[in-house]
Amino acid sequence: MKELSRRGVLKSGILSSLAAGFAAFGTAAYAKDEPKAKAGTPKEYEYDVVVLGSGPAGLVTAIAAKQAGAKKVVVLEKRDRPDGNAIYALGSVCGWGSRHQIEQGIKDNADDFYAMMMNVSKQMGDKDLNRVYTDNIPAGIDWLEKDIGVKFGKIRMMPYPRLGRTARVEGEGLTGGAQLVRKLLAAAEKNGVEIKFEHKGIELLHDDKMQVTGVKVQTPNGQEIYKSKGGVAIATGGFSANPEMVDKYIGGWATRMVLRGSKSTTGENISLTQPLYAKFVNMDQFHAGPIIGSTHVNPADVLNSGYGVQVNTSGKRYMDENNTYVIKARTTAQNTLDNTGWVIVDSQCPVLDKVIPKFDRLNSPYGKADTIEEVAKQVGLPADKIVAVVNEYNQAVKDNTLSKMNPPNTYKKPHAIEKAPFYAVPLQGGMTATFGGPLINTKAEVQNLDGKSIPGLYAVGNSVGGIFFHDYAGGAQLGAATVFGRIAGKEMAERAKQAK
Repeated sequence: MKELSRRGVLKSGILSSLAAGFAAFGTAAYAKDEPKAKAGTPKEYEYDVVVLGSGPAGLVTAIAAKQAGAKKVVVLEKRDRPDGNAIYALGSVCGWGSRHQIEQGIKDNADDFYAMMMNVSKQMGDKDLNRVYTDNIPAGIDWLEKDIGVKFGKIRMMPYPRLGRTARVEGEGLTGGAQLVRKLLAAAEKNGVEIKFEHKGIELLHDDKMQVTGVKVQTPNGQEIYKSKGGVAIATGGFSANPEMVDKYIGGWATRMVLRGSKSTTGENISLTQPLYAKFVNMDQFHAGPIIGSTHVNPADVLNSGYGVQVNTSGKRYMDENNTYVIKARTTAQNTLDNTGWVIVDSQCPVLDKVIPKFDRLNSPYGKADTIEEVAKQVGLPADKIVAVVNEYNQAVKDNTLSKMNPPNTYKKPHAIEKAPFYAVPLQGGMTATFGGPLINTKAEVQNLDGKSIPGLYAVGNSVGGIFFHDYAGGAQLGAATVFGRIAGKEMAERAKQAK
């Protein structure tokens, strides 16, 4: 897709732009001429702080550790470039009390923000972690701007829960998320953080007291050992790209969802910490969104428009069309065997001028015709059933009996489907990110099954379980990465000092 949208930016464009930025990093690329270690004797390195993952959470952690006095800090990334969910994201940070909010005269307060965070999570998000997020996000946003050089655009008022709380990173030709990563990479270099790509953490090392002392890493030249005085921070993201884990923790139906995020989020937050008896929470929770798997066009605007009926490939309605796009994506994956649905709307749908050009630019199929029967035939739906569904819906709109349909429709202001041309817009359920992982405390320390901290083990960003449940406010994931990354960095730096 040519415009910069959350899932529509061409991956090659993002990665090539990021790659251009890597050239300036003397420590960033793996030194391929480095001598190979002898068989059975991995090379060993010693650091104050070791971070796994080069997304925003990992980079924030590393920079914060350096700023807190850690001398030797390294970020180890399994890919040859940053490749987490952030580079595909619009790049919003959700918060209150930032300089931008104050200067724009937007009224907000900590209690209202905290209440919003808990409401979005259906009161199931960890209260202490959400309070820490709330109390620290104002300083976190200002830190990104002042210390990291992130440029935020003017805050726009949006529907609840975002309201005037979303600080959007200016992408300057990239997605905001990709630009945020570039800014953090530059700040990491400025602060003396080492970054090594093609370094995949494969085992956490610990002493006989289960205190994490480092990590074993797989590199192109063999395995290496990275010891750390301040411990290890897991910033590898979730497990949305690991079908076995998705099946185990969420269900087989979810493995048929389209991956909206990175293919690199394969569950190291689980596989690395499980041997240390970490406590995992919210493992069945994730964020969903609509997508077209073959082209990655996002039809969310049509789903949120309040227009039309939604049918499966058998021509039957299978949900309340008044649901949010998140619920519609999840339900499509859960209630249809082929994870495919269609929205039938007419030309009165007010967002078609935004959505249809996206489909056209990427040659993504949809239906458009002057009759319901014809549009159904165009996309391979059973015409007689679609005509019957639309007639039933239109009659229910006229009789004010939408609530009696099966399933009920709860549109507040329903619109009949009657003005040609008619459209059949496809959707599939997509998985953006998982919410489950090791539970942390307010110091970003990973908790074990006995309710105690695992000494020297930290987790940040989408690696963490506990903060989000059911859904999240847009921008809160990058916000949490900032807040808990800064906390983890300071804690690890202090731990390294005490180890001396």
